[in-house]
Amino acid sequence: MEWYVIVLIVSSGVFLLTSVCLLLFGNMETDAGLDLDSGFTWGDLFSFKGLIHFTIGFSLTLTLMDEFTFLSSALGCITGVVFVLVLYYLYKLLFDKLQQNMNYTTTITDVEAEVYFWDNNKKIGEVFITLEGRPVTVTLVYDKDLHLEKGQKIRVSGTRRSVTPI
Repeated sequence: MEWYVIVLIVSSGVFLLTSVCLLLFGNMETDAGLDLDSGFTWGDLFSFKGLIHFTIGFSLTLTLMDEFTFLSSALGCITGVVFVLVLYYLYKLLFDKLQQNMNYTTTITDVEAEVYFWDNNKKIGEVFITLEGRPVTVTLVYDKDLHLEKGQKIRVSGTRRSVTPI
């Protein structure tokens, strides 16, 4: 078996393994999530994922041509670069589509909240509110006397940082 076939098998296996881990466990690689939203940087191409994509394109070309010559290696390099660029823009497109579906709520108006704790002496506490489909804790501030118990449901308004009862 030629060396480029072994490189193709190994790089494809690593690509499949990282893709499965990404699907099952979320974004474990920080460079994919952080670089894509900040625009194009050269670090996007010269990363672990970029290297894997290049080796897949390069070794696939050599495997299909079934020989290692100057022409096949030049075409392999071109194909590897094309793989890196195409997959980068594919990841960017998917990332942008996922970001569009996420509505980030900054203002909270007339939402039901569950009291986590309330200190009537300090007039401060915390409540659980469901934002973006998940429960988050938000500071509850009110300058009048309230008698709230843990687990009690109340209606609140405010921002992501601080809410008041209504």
